[in-house]
Amino acid sequence: MTNARQLSKLDIAITFISNIRHLIPLIILVIINLKGFDFMKSLWGILAAVLIVILNGVFSFLSWKKFQYSLEQDRIIIRKGVLNREEKTIYYNRIHSVNVQQPLLLRIFGAASLQIETPGGKPGQAEGKLRVLKHGYALELQQQLKYLRSANADAKQAGGANELTGQGQLISNPEEAAELIAGQGPGQSVHEQWKTGPSSNEPVLGQVQAGPSSKQSAHGQWQAGPDSSEPVHQHGQAGPSSSQSVHGHWQAEQSSEQLRNGPYTEDRYDYYYHISFGQLLKASLTSLNLNFALIFIFGIYSFADDVLEVVFPGLYDKLLNGIIDQYSALPIILLLGLTLLVLGFVWLLSIAIYLIKFGDFQISRTLEQLSVSYGLLEKKSFIFDQNKVQAVIMDENPLRQWLGFAELRVQVITSNAMEQLVIHPFVRKKDIPAIMEQLLPDRKLDLREQLLAPPRSAYRTYALLPLIIVLLAAAGAIWWWKWNGLWLLLLLPVIAIWRLLCMRSAGVWLEGNDLILRKRSVNRTTYFVRRKHIVTLSMKASPIQRKRQLHNIHVQVLGSVFAYRVKSIADEHLLPIWSWYSRRTKE
Repeated sequence: MTNARQLSKLDIAITFISNIRHLIPLIILVIINLKGFDFMKSLWGILAAVLIVILNGVFSFLSWKKFQYSLEQDRIIIRKGVLNREEKTIYYNRIHSVNVQQPLLLRIFGAASLQIETPGGKPGQAEGKLRVLKHGYALELQQQLKYLRSANADAKQAGGANELTGQGQLISNPEEAAELIAGQGPGQSVHEQWKTGPSSNEPVLGQVQAGPSSKQSAHGQWQAGPDSSEPVHQHGQAGPSSSQSVHGHWQAEQSSEQLRNGPYTEDRYDYYYHISFGQLLKASLTSLNLNFALIFIFGIYSFADDVLEVVFPGLYDKLLNGIIDQYSALPIILLLGLTLLVLGFVWLLSIAIYLIKFGDFQISRTLEQLSVSYGLLEKKSFIFDQNKVQAVIMDENPLRQWLGFAELRVQVITSNAMEQLVIHPFVRKKDIPAIMEQLLPDRKLDLREQLLAPPRSAYRTYALLPLIIVLLAAAGAIWWWKWNGLWLLLLLPVIAIWRLLCMRSAGVWLEGNDLILRKRSVNRTTYFVRRKHIVTLSMKASPIQRKRQLHNIHVQVLGSVFAYRVKSIADEHLLPIWSWYSRRTKE
């Protein structure tokens, strides 16, 4: 490992605090029941507590000391572990995205973690993670990895770089990259310039100047910034001072601090969008994401329930029984009013959580690189190539669908296969084609309202199982509550209408090399998938569906743990899709 680097020394303190945080429930339990723990009052108990703190500090220090990483010419090497030593090698050409995240604890210390995502990693775990870096350096390293990945990818496409180990191509310096890219023409350029800082071995990025590149000539200029008269090679040697011809206009003219904290301007990007507070407030008011608030309330309830049970045994049961006795005699109108009041509180809480989650949302595109960042308390930042987008997803809840708005997401490979990155939280549907033309120029979305929908004979497959579940629940309620359980039967028409709407919203459409899938549970979700990104396409049917010549279509792409699925499409509509995907070559 050459030029080995270590994490920020803040990693020692943060690891120490994180380990203590895991012991908080035990600490609370000991403090509450201190009278029963005579051992903790003795000298041996105090020494044991001090020893635990010392061991935690030693382990935190060794964990930082043994964690090293190195940026090689075509790969990044990570070594870590105190007792179990682990070495991981990640080639730049396998990197799909580089993410910077700032949980609340890291944000307090001005630090961040950097995650490197590759295909084939463990579910729920990033392939490579630098857990604590100074926030400014994390952003610089994110840009540096982005440049290295792009430079190696461009060299591979150009076919002019030296082969190394069969794992990828090497661009050894900016001049070589410039020569290769100059021969490729538009769209095959290096994305960032980086140079070595004067006081440390940490790389410092230059500034990207996109400008009106589409109206300029195919070649721009690569120039060194004011801190250095010459570009710097990846090995640290200064290169020739002559400017090199590359696509676009690249100029490192500001320090890294100016790059990180300077104002965002449109001339630095091919596309840039920063959501205003008014738009974010509209998005939160129409999000209907009550699940955020319900999970938050459930978490507080679980923690409070455990603590109250320890501090005041039996108090919770007494309060609950008293509330039930009081409300059982209240009129039904008052109970409905209280229910609406609680739902209103949950809705307001969901608005606050949405504002915190997506606050300061911004997205930009520089050539083929997309950058997304958002979050007030927990800041998240993602950088990925537009050709790594596996699918574009348009999500509409009933309120937004009625108002003509939607949320745009993309499926990319991340450690959380359940997560889809939001690229626009609140956009008018009629503006989506124009926005996508700037954001993802190689993708053209056909926002069709009418797709090839399931036939009327498919209604039974949509409604049968939910209606059976409601009938069984109603039967149990009638058996338990007698006549009062009959109220549950009112759900039958609601379920029947809901499943009818789900069937009418579903559909498929094939347009060139793009497949469109649409389904509805509560929100209406539309998937736009290209043929080359489909890993598997399958058709499944139950005996009832086969009898009616219907099949479910399942499409699996990289980065998603679940397949995109549409129920009960007629065989006559699915056969062309099957033939289209079964071709030998993927365009």
